[in-house]
Amino acid sequence: MIRNRFGTEPEPVSCGFAAAVADGERVAIMLPAKSEDDGVDVREFGLGSVLIWGRHHKLPVLVIAPSDRAGGLARQAEAFAQLSVAVLDGTTLADPEVQELAPIPALSEPVLAHHELIESVGAVAVDDFGRLIAEVEGLEIGRVEGEDAQLEIGVGTADRVLHGYVHSHQDAVVSLQRAADTVREIRQLGPAGHPLNRRARQRWLRWSAFQDPSLVGAQRLEMVPPLEERVLQLGPEPCAAVDPDTNALFVFSAGIDPEVVPAATDYRRRHQPSGTVIVTSPADAFPATQQIAQTAGIDLRSVPAPY
Repeated sequence: MIRNRFGTEPEPVSCGFAAAVADGERVAIMLPAKSEDDGVDVREFGLGSVLIWGRHHKLPVLVIAPSDRAGGLARQAEAFAQLSVAVLDGTTLADPEVQELAPIPALSEPVLAHHELIESVGAVAVDDFGRLIAEVEGLEIGRVEGEDAQLEIGVGTADRVLHGYVHSHQDAVVSLQRAADTVREIRQLGPAGHPLNRRARQRWLRWSAFQDPSLVGAQRLEMVPPLEERVLQLGPEPCAAVDPDTNALFVFSAGIDPEVVPAATDYRRRHQPSGTVIVTSPADAFPATQQIAQTAGIDLRSVPAPY
């Protein structure tokens, strides 16, 4: 493919997550398609992995993307001078059409009517891309969505289903309060022995900054919806908040997440902020993340973590 498009003779190069070749003028990486047997984990190798690998190559990188992901990757690649994206069309390479972010669905009045109930138990009511969720220290304990706008209580899909079978006769406020108290009791600074202390830490970090905006140099913060509907309720996808006074955007991440910088460019594309900052804990402030973020005009800041 590279030979046909550029008239060069590429040679294989080492890459731990995808097939790659180089011809002296560029590097080409073919990202794999999503596995069919990966359960509920839909996270895939993306441009973050490519950028980390590409730091050691000063050449332009051509990403050959699966057809179902090419449009989104092409959108993200616009933020990085080193990257371009192509899609396989038969035996040739074609330029994909950039896929814009889907608009944020509006919350219906019946859904929004649960806002006061959620806050009555000390939870935060968060717009979660078409649903309203109740968060306690960054962990979802309930959600309201759909035409019936019923409050579903639980941490994770299985917990919500179990609650619906076993506790549906109980008063919703009492059940939600019990869930909130349980999470607050367990989700505390210290050893991460309990599963509730290990999940959704990036949202926990956002919650901490929401409670004390001075951590990120803001007077107040407003949580914003994710880039798309979340598949993994307890997953590590970056989340974001905006300072309404300065229009600064803060994207929160925890652990090793190569895709946080491309995700931050998507949040920036949606909200058009005055500036964009990736926020993480000191332990997770990796030099590679900072280096890649700088190439996209994004800052990185570490703040004390609540976990």
